[in-house]
Amino acid sequence: MRWAGALVALSMLIARPAWALEGDDAQRLAEAELALRELRVEEAGRTLAALYRAHGRDPELLSVVSLHRFHIGDYPGALRTMEQSLELAPETSGMRTEMLALYRGAAEVTDGFARATSPDGRYVVLHAPGRDATLVPYAMQVLKRMDEALQEELAYRHPGPIRLEIYGSADQLASVSTLTVANIERTGTIALCKWDRLMVTSPRALLRGYPWMDTIAHEMVHLYLARQSEDHAPVWIQEGVAKLLERRWRKPEARAHLTPAVRGLVDQALENDSLIPFEQLHPSIALLPSQQDAALAFAQVSTFLESYVRRHGAQTLRDAIARIRRGADARVALGVAADQTFDALEAAWREDLGERAREEAPEFRDVRFRRGEGDDDLAEVREAARRKVRLGDLLWSRRRYGAAAEEYGDALEAAPGDPIIASRLARAALAAGNTEEALRAIRPVVRRHPEHEPARALLASILRRQGAAEAARHHARLAVALNPFDPRPHCDLAEVERDERTRQAESRRCSELGGSGVGP
Repeated sequence: MRWAGALVALSMLIARPAWALEGDDAQRLAEAELALRELRVEEAGRTLAALYRAHGRDPELLSVVSLHRFHIGDYPGALRTMEQSLELAPETSGMRTEMLALYRGAAEVTDGFARATSPDGRYVVLHAPGRDATLVPYAMQVLKRMDEALQEELAYRHPGPIRLEIYGSADQLASVSTLTVANIERTGTIALCKWDRLMVTSPRALLRGYPWMDTIAHEMVHLYLARQSEDHAPVWIQEGVAKLLERRWRKPEARAHLTPAVRGLVDQALENDSLIPFEQLHPSIALLPSQQDAALAFAQVSTFLESYVRRHGAQTLRDAIARIRRGADARVALGVAADQTFDALEAAWREDLGERAREEAPEFRDVRFRRGEGDDDLAEVREAARRKVRLGDLLWSRRRYGAAAEEYGDALEAAPGDPIIASRLARAALAAGNTEEALRAIRPVVRRHPEHEPARALLASILRRQGAAEAARHHARLAVALNPFDPRPHCDLAEVERDERTRQAESRRCSELGGSGVGP
């Protein structure tokens, strides 16, 4: 998700006092400011380095140098330089104090982070030491594959290095950005792309994980688009292209992916004429009123651009992005590139939405951030079924798997389709040796709630138990892409992966995460 808040314009950040640079040097500083604003980071760095050698105690210059250092990931350097700028000219603080707080937050959060770098130096992953090291090999895989896919899709190559930072909580994401924890939890914002870096929350911060690998890919689209458009593309274009391409690292073609629940939101909005106007997505989807609104917004912008590319081709979209970079309004650019008015493009998109097959949709469920080790998901279960689930949990803890399955089955009758109850039922049936009952319970959950990791992991285990190695491998990999801290899919992959080295690596992760090998 892109953040385009109050800090986009350095001209707002930096006052022009009497002692400011003059003549050619003032012009060069202004050019460096513009280059940073347009994410021509390397160009800005060269100009600022020369100015710094000549005017290293100019407070205005130092504030811009600090922002450049922030862009390249030197948070302690950015903090020291801004502090120096404020010491030299405290009377011109303005928004510099806000930037100072941002730099301090980034420096404090990432202090002590582990750093992993790809052999060629192109990809850098920073993360808290400990459990998040599990994410690194998977993250590196996504970065490389998505980098290659975006060069093909957008005909552009980011100069690199491409930097990914993984934070352990919503609080940490808030500390390194201009969002608040309330913004993040209200809309389910788990990642950002700003200041030339990918900023992603660890899946361990959420109760059941989330599509974190696709999210890395999503934010990389923003990184590419921001660079390619010189940060002129509006939020709705950014989000639409990012959502359209976010699976391109693992899929051969770009498609707008909507879960059944989100498709239901779109259908309802069409029926009620309550689609969100694109201009209301500014300055960020993270500021919308709810997770449901954010999901609808993502669905709208991604299906709009899917319709656009399907009708007019990927090259037409690239042409529109080039026009946006040169300063054209996004609506005008899309229309001119396609030789149509924007109203006609929007009408075609609505027509495409109306032609989609409609199905009964499950209830939309918010993502839940973890607030403590004792968090569980019973609060999400209907009250009428909760007592039966608790009884089933008690029987499960006593290893009475068949009896637990009966209680979960009764609970599911009281709350049909509930993914939490159905997953417990499938787990108990599998442990009792009844793979067919487990499969009947879990398949509808995976179909209707494809991002519910416990169900995906259980389906992999059931299929592995039935000898369907290929299908088990597929679902176990998807489960890891949702929650790599669940040992079950790693334990299954240790059995069904084709490559011996990969099997050994997954066996090691299974053990490190507390798995007991191939369990029930």
